[in-house]
Amino acid sequence: MKIFIFKVQYLRLQVFIYSFLCFLLPASLVLAQDLSLPQGFDNYVHQVLKTFDVPGLSVGIVKDGKIILTKGYGVRRLGEAAPVTEETLFSIASNSKAFTATALALLVEEGKLKWEDRVIKYLPWFQLNDDYVTSHLTIRDLLVHHSGLPAYANDLLLFPPSTFSRQELLRKLADVPLQHDFRSVYAYDNILYIAAGEVIEKVSGITWEDFIKKRIFDVVGMQHSISRFSMLKQQKNVAYAHVKRKGQLKVVASFFDQNIGDAGNPAGGIASCAVDMTKWVAAQLDSGLTLNGGRLFASNATQELWKIVRPMPISKEPAWLQPAQKNFYGYALGFRKYDYRGYEVIGHGGLLTGFVSQIAMVPQKRLGIVVLTNQLSSGAYWSIINHLLDYYLQTQSFDWIAGYKKEADNASIKQDSIEKQLRPDSTLKLSLPLEAYTGVYTNKLLGKVRIKAEHDSLKIRFLNSPQLNASLRHFHGDIFNLAFDNRDRSSAPMLSFSLNPDKSIREANFISTFTDADNDWESVILKPDKNAINDTLMLKRKIEKVLQKGNPGTFAIAFKDLSDNDTFFYNEHQLFHAASTMKTPVLAETFRQIERGKLALSDSVEVYNEFKSIYDGSSYAIDARDDSEQGLYSLIGKKATLADLLLRMITQSSNLATNIVIDLVGAKNVMKTMERLGAKEMKILRGVEDSKAFAHGMNNMVSAYDLSLLFVQLARGEMINSRSSEQMLDILMKQHFRGIIPAELPADVKVANKTGSINKVCHDSGIVFLPDGRKYVLILLSMGVDEKLAQQYLAEISGVFYHYVCNKDTTE
Repeated sequence: MKIFIFKVQYLRLQVFIYSFLCFLLPASLVLAQDLSLPQGFDNYVHQVLKTFDVPGLSVGIVKDGKIILTKGYGVRRLGEAAPVTEETLFSIASNSKAFTATALALLVEEGKLKWEDRVIKYLPWFQLNDDYVTSHLTIRDLLVHHSGLPAYANDLLLFPPSTFSRQELLRKLADVPLQHDFRSVYAYDNILYIAAGEVIEKVSGITWEDFIKKRIFDVVGMQHSISRFSMLKQQKNVAYAHVKRKGQLKVVASFFDQNIGDAGNPAGGIASCAVDMTKWVAAQLDSGLTLNGGRLFASNATQELWKIVRPMPISKEPAWLQPAQKNFYGYALGFRKYDYRGYEVIGHGGLLTGFVSQIAMVPQKRLGIVVLTNQLSSGAYWSIINHLLDYYLQTQSFDWIAGYKKEADNASIKQDSIEKQLRPDSTLKLSLPLEAYTGVYTNKLLGKVRIKAEHDSLKIRFLNSPQLNASLRHFHGDIFNLAFDNRDRSSAPMLSFSLNPDKSIREANFISTFTDADNDWESVILKPDKNAINDTLMLKRKIEKVLQKGNPGTFAIAFKDLSDNDTFFYNEHQLFHAASTMKTPVLAETFRQIERGKLALSDSVEVYNEFKSIYDGSSYAIDARDDSEQGLYSLIGKKATLADLLLRMITQSSNLATNIVIDLVGAKNVMKTMERLGAKEMKILRGVEDSKAFAHGMNNMVSAYDLSLLFVQLARGEMINSRSSEQMLDILMKQHFRGIIPAELPADVKVANKTGSINKVCHDSGIVFLPDGRKYVLILLSMGVDEKLAQQYLAEISGVFYHYVCNKDTTE
């Protein structure tokens, strides 16, 4: 008993002495003792850099709620001296997914959505290729890669970026056949994280980028990180991408443009650094508590984020990597969970051309590790992570550098052997002359693709994905190799043409021989676009073919593409009775007088129906039965606002409103304003339904050319000024009569237009706004043709111009 009491007292004395020393010693010394690094760690990292040919990387370590290390190694860019620091930004690629998942967790915590809510509750337009999956897909399902979509579905439009918006990208999923049963197979995708980003924006009312910055970066203290990839090139302390090509390491200077676009940010657009990512990992490990004393989320969010939803296949590690063998592996919400030497690890990786990153968290040890690199070498980050895990978990050390070097060498040999097998058969010749392969092709995923001859070779242009533009080099038979214009891009697929019995092109399909992530190419089949208009000569032929139907009528056309100033004219100076197209010049003059302070949209104007003929001054009234808008007649003797009169005049083509407004602003003033534009052929003499003036040839007259001058000014925001132009366009956008220019255009194409028609006179004039931001002016005039037929012919011509503009190669 005495011996036991003595031992207890001795242990108490030891604890007292240790506590007393901790009180006296500087805190840094105590931390240095408790939170040490593996011996020679810096040398180890430099060995990793050399072995795997990595120019630079950064490492972050957090243990027991304290940062042990945030440090950079090597250089940001090969051939330059600027070092990687703890604040150097790297693309973290798919490590961005955990931020998207955490953002959703915050909204769940606030009661604004639930993990089991259906996606269509927030995105009613969302549609997959299977109605059942569409209606049952939940918010949680978006994050765990088991929707049934093929692996890497539609990645061709994300990496490299396309011109499509997030909603346009997601709408394309309706055309992607599901490859697996719903919630049955793990198949990694990025596209549904784009959908998650759209949900975040819909529920929170702010963009995904702003949400990540305000609700996560700012709270955690990640002051260097950016959520918008397009901002990366503006930063000063940035690591450049590097890849190996034929054994040589090279800088990918174009990575700012080719890696990802802002549409893909929720899946992989974040750029961060060691110091910020270590803070992020610390908050995740500490159930939402941040190192700066704040709280990111409640502790129960951690359970949701880290809980395995979809088990993942486990591959067998080779003997030289045996200690890394997993026994379980699964995908949680933006994180992966697996085991390492008896411990549970939460992690994720990220890969974009020239960058790979990895995080690893061991909750049982309150340990977190971050490695960010600027070269495509997963062996580099795993050598560091596993080395650190062995140290902190106090397990037997292993030569990870040697193991992953052997793995990398084997992979390189395998890739070389694949490429060496591809040898052309010189006896297989082209079936057709080179010119026969040219033309415009379509694909539901990629959109328009143009192949054209150039200097005895072929060029392929992806109108919505310019980073994919390439030369086509004959391989053998009707198969061509693609050589990307952007030499920084990796190996390209082949393109194989199939012919019809009449030797016309039936289709062309891509052949991929490389990685699983290239499988998207295999599903891309290009079909010749029979409606395509390749050049102005074909445009002219198409229009002439339509106009021949209208003989012996007279037509005029004026077209101007505002993006490249391309023009097309036909009978542009021919004068036509203006009909109601003269109401747009009247609208313009009204806004000129508003801008000068003579009028205001809020002015009250008396509604009346007695006007003076310009022929002899006699009075006349408009018969309401001859007017396309009758509502204003009920207000005769009362007042209406000028804004109401203008809206009726343009959108419903009210003749009564037109005459009241012309009396107000003066026809001569309308003429002067048009003349200042250079519209010298146009004549705006009077209001409408002045039968005496009409009988004596005193008519409002327009030419296609003069009307185009007015609409070009409106489209450019230069008609009076940008504010007035915007207000006029807003009125024209509300047009009720849509039977000509808009008639054959897709629903997502907007048109600001004004029609006009009287006996055997039928016109339309307007601006067409394409979803990609381009716009063009189109004026279509006709006389001598029955109105219904004229509408049909002019609508067809409008469709011809739409196809012409859409098929243009805007990438050069």
